[in-house]
Amino acid sequence: MTMTLSEAFDVVAWSQTLLERLETAQGELGKKQGLKDEKGWLMLAIDRLTAARAELGDLNQRAMRLPELEGAREDHARTLQSTAVDAIERLQAGITFVAGTRAPLLEALFGKVKLPQARRCDREDFERFAADFEKKLASGYCKRMLAESSYAPVAPVLEQVRTSIDAWRKGFSPEPLTAAEELTLRDEIVAHARRLELPMRQARLLAEAALAPVKNAFEDSGIGQKPKKRKAEAPVAETFEAQEDPPSEPEAAAVAEAAVDEAPVEAVAPKKRSKKPAQAEA
Repeated sequence: MTMTLSEAFDVVAWSQTLLERLETAQGELGKKQGLKDEKGWLMLAIDRLTAARAELGDLNQRAMRLPELEGAREDHARTLQSTAVDAIERLQAGITFVAGTRAPLLEALFGKVKLPQARRCDREDFERFAADFEKKLASGYCKRMLAESSYAPVAPVLEQVRTSIDAWRKGFSPEPLTAAEELTLRDEIVAHARRLELPMRQARLLAEAALAPVKNAFEDSGIGQKPKKRKAEAPVAETFEAQEDPPSEPEAAAVAEAAVDEAPVEAVAPKKRSKKPAQAEA
């Protein structure tokens, strides 16, 4: 079955959503007593999909450089924004774990920060939020505190904050690609999407079996859902075919003349005779 570029991109993007939902379901199932086999099936589903996604790298980010996926950039930017907020929340949790809930560094960084609003706000407001947070991180006090050995465990999370905000900004102004690079990237997206279809289907079936003992668990998890279909477009194989050259002027004239010759001749209705009697000749 032919797959369009948008469909292929949606499969690749949805694989991440599916993995996240599987991990959430695993956490919920882990709270249940027993169900050893079911927990193993769900873990197998996660492992299988994780392994299948290992080769993707930054494919989602690079895909945003294709002009055909411009409509997906807003959704992708929302995902990147949520990822950045997740990283900031992890930084907050890391500092709390290291220094406690009353650490002065928490107040310096998060005193007036409202992370739920940052997750939902528009581009301009999030840019102001991100710039303000980066300014706090760059302050002398925060740099000095974060450089202490006691805060070493949060260093990787701090780097995630910086890279995720940078990735969010780059999502709005992707670098243009050459024609050859575009073709290679399109083929790569479709190839990965086709490769992911089987492990994604297997993961859904394993999850359904694993969650079957818990009433409505599979339905509520959203694991069985599929991405929303985008506006229909031509298949990839057809979309990028070279267009035929337009006919030359002599060829166009010959076609037009043939069309005239072959056109059906409209019947001319006979004139109606007057019902008025003719006058006698004098």
